[in-house]
Amino acid sequence: MTSRVWLWTPWVLFALIVLGWVGYWHIVATQAEGRLRVWASEQNASGAQVEIGGVVRHGFPVLMRLEIRDFSYAPARGGWRATTPALDLNVEMLQPSHVIFAARRPIALSRADGALTNIAARKLIVSVRMRGAALAQAGIEGDDVTLDDPSKEGVLTARKIVANLRPDPRQAGDYQLAFDAADLALPRPVRSFETFGLNVPAMRAAVVVTHASALMQASQNDPLGPWREAGGRVRFEGLALNWGPLETTGTGEGGLDEQHRLQGRLVIPVRRPAPVLNAIAGSERVDQSARRALQLLAAGYLVSGDEITLDVNADDGVMRVEGLPVRMLPPVY
Repeated sequence: MTSRVWLWTPWVLFALIVLGWVGYWHIVATQAEGRLRVWASEQNASGAQVEIGGVVRHGFPVLMRLEIRDFSYAPARGGWRATTPALDLNVEMLQPSHVIFAARRPIALSRADGALTNIAARKLIVSVRMRGAALAQAGIEGDDVTLDDPSKEGVLTARKIVANLRPDPRQAGDYQLAFDAADLALPRPVRSFETFGLNVPAMRAAVVVTHASALMQASQNDPLGPWREAGGRVRFEGLALNWGPLETTGTGEGGLDEQHRLQGRLVIPVRRPAPVLNAIAGSERVDQSARRALQLLAAGYLVSGDEITLDVNADDGVMRVEGLPVRMLPPVY
């Protein structure tokens, strides 16, 4: 009799574990669906617009994937709306506070002024990790990403994009953003930098966004107004760029002025300044006096072989390189 008990005991334990896991899977799924619907209700109550066509569970028994159909989101004061036919929400079974969103279909991003951007990718995932009710870390990773504005010429593409966001432990209300993009193709030439070309092999940045909490107070007519009025700035603690003749690292900071134009300063060390200065001088938008001055600077550095630290300044609606105006700056929005 004792031998039979020992024979059946492992199977009974295994059955109990299986039943427990099945129950746990369904509990996690129910809780995830509940949190999703509570979030949607809270957003709608605060003035946002959230629409969910339906939720379907997938992945049993190992994974947890909620397929969200016909999803649409518009913030209360953001002036934009994102819609997609299908979006996956993946939940870590052993750490339910960690969720991963995966875009299964293209995302349409429409703005209040009627502009539309279609976002598509071979793979596009968003990871969110919470600590209680506060954000602990968020990240975006995309492969073969395209951003297309049907009303404008060209399509922005990137082979790889990775971005990670987390609170800055040094200052409450600030956020750290790490950005890395590889093999960018710009949709059209950048004004005053047309000779740099459309291909950007690499761009990396370590950024701090100050007063980031004010971004959640955006109004439809002025989405960045509360952030700007709170003294919000973007601080580049590290910037690496490989674009045309420019291969450099740099630092700086910037924001917006009262007319929503870029305002700030970048300090960019350049090992071979002559090709960079000649490329800027080659733009049709640079006036004759600035072109001549840039060409003279380039000739001097070509002879000396010295390095240079370029000072790029944006103020009063004008971008200046080493104090020389190279282009007027329109409002960002």
